[in-house]
Amino acid sequence: MKKNFVIIILLLCGINLKAEESFWASNLKSIFGEVGWSNLKLSAALGFRFWNIGVSMGLTGFAAPKPKYIYPSTQFPLPKLGEYEDYKFTYVLVTTDFYYFFEVFDDFIITPNIGFYVQQDSILARSLRTNIQYDFGQLYYTGKTENKVGLNFGLGIDYYYLDNYFVGIGYNLRRGIFIRFAYYWF
Repeated sequence: MKKNFVIIILLLCGINLKAEESFWASNLKSIFGEVGWSNLKLSAALGFRFWNIGVSMGLTGFAAPKPKYIYPSTQFPLPKLGEYEDYKFTYVLVTTDFYYFFEVFDDFIITPNIGFYVQQDSILARSLRTNIQYDFGQLYYTGKTENKVGLNFGLGIDYYYLDNYFVGIGYNLRRGIFIRFAYYWF
């Protein structure tokens, strides 16, 4: 399977390189932005393209609602071990993606990307106590966080809208479905 994938990528690169006059003759540049939606709510990214490669930085979860929780106190003590379950919510997710722009068709660009993400989850304690009337299901602040790092993938398709602009749509595993807008200069 990996061998077939590598052959397909090399074939697409060969088609794309043949369409270009040379690396230095085609110095296409652009700046682009992406706005999207995922299970973490609103996402956004800003990137730059030179020739057929690009890079972007994205942020997800900055518009997500924060769950209501209370801080443990003498009046509302933290449940003991076995009296709660962990409740995780993503506080912030940052992505860095590297793109390759395949200009296979006249007005369309296929844009696969690979990158990495850093995610921080806050861990709360959801109370399972039934002996206190107000407490069942209550979230308590524990002060714990969990950090995750991993690979990120995506795919998009863009359309030249005008001479110096393009719009596109795509999907990123961490940032969800997005719309891309770009401005080109030569």
